[in-house]
Amino acid sequence: MSTPRRPAALLVSLLLSGALAQVDVPALPPPSTPEVTPPVAPPSPAPSRPAPPPPRSARPAPLLITVQTEWPALIDGRKTTVPFTSTLTLPPERVAQLRARGILTQSLEADLKTFLASLPREAQDARFEQLEDGWAVVQRNGLKVDEQQTRANVLAALRDPRGVKATVVLTGQIAPKRTLDFFASRGITAHLATGETNYFGSSAARITNIHVGARHFQDRLFTGKTFSFNEFIGPVSTRTGYVTGLVIAGERTANGVGGGICQVSTTAFRALYGAGLPIVERRNHSYQVHYYEPQGLDATIYQPSQDLKFTNDTGGALWFQADWNDQEARLSIHVFGRPRDFTVDIGTPRILSTTPPPPDRLLRDASLPAGQRRQVDWAAPGAVIEVTRSFVRGGQVFKRDTLKSTYRPWPNIFLVGTRR
Repeated sequence: MSTPRRPAALLVSLLLSGALAQVDVPALPPPSTPEVTPPVAPPSPAPSRPAPPPPRSARPAPLLITVQTEWPALIDGRKTTVPFTSTLTLPPERVAQLRARGILTQSLEADLKTFLASLPREAQDARFEQLEDGWAVVQRNGLKVDEQQTRANVLAALRDPRGVKATVVLTGQIAPKRTLDFFASRGITAHLATGETNYFGSSAARITNIHVGARHFQDRLFTGKTFSFNEFIGPVSTRTGYVTGLVIAGERTANGVGGGICQVSTTAFRALYGAGLPIVERRNHSYQVHYYEPQGLDATIYQPSQDLKFTNDTGGALWFQADWNDQEARLSIHVFGRPRDFTVDIGTPRILSTTPPPPDRLLRDASLPAGQRRQVDWAAPGAVIEVTRSFVRGGQVFKRDTLKSTYRPWPNIFLVGTRR
């Protein structure tokens, strides 16, 4: 037997089933997939550059205390000027310390005083100087310096962080006694030639005599028609400053006043020979003296009988300047005058013949102790040597002359003492 259903339960069931069947329930959209944004690639990094260095303070600079001016000059007969500059340099470290103090310290005052005192305050007579592009007459005037204003300039430069230069204040120049006009009025504007010799190995006495003789060619004017070496230098004696040295006397080298003066005559000969002056009188040494290389261009003098003479055919005066350097053992004599319309070419000496030196020679000498031996001369071969001098104008040789020298063969000579 079946069990009857409860009416209430049935009614609820019918209501639920009918509701599900008849109620129009809008359908829900299907669940959507979340929108995913694709990843964006990061931008490519810029090329790597080194980071700029951190700013640095300006490097300290030196301070230059400078004087600049112009000297009157005569170049190729034309009046002009040449520059003169002198500078005192203060190093950067010292400049920084001075700027920190802001004053002219005692040490800077001392250095500045020394520098200003070194400037050419006294005028120097005009003379020829060898510049980079040739010889010129330079007149070195004395400088008038305003020291007070110069110090003010230095202090102002120190107080200016950017200051690197302070100018020495000049108020004028002082002319010397011998000015450019001395040369311009005489037409002495050209370097004609220079003679040079070497005296390496000379004794102290010989060097003294070289100095005494060469001073006669130091800033000296010659106005004559015939140049005589003996007249130009005057007497060679102890009264004129010469001392006893070795001279060639006959068959030997002996002591005599002025030994070494032939170094000066040979140097003067080379200068005047190179200037193209005609030779009036000249004699070579008896034998080849090693001081006078190259051989064949020497000139001996022996007062009063033997002289060295040239004709002055320049049409004007000659001006001589001499320089010597004992460390280099070098003597130079320069000759200046009116410009020549030709040049002179000195050829290389040619040895035409040669003779071997003779055996050693021994000479008894009572001034040396018995048995002592001292060499006073060195062997040299005999020779005949020629030198050709060519005169050139417009690239063409228009004249030649030949200088001939004959040298005797010379032995080693020894003094042998006899004094007991």
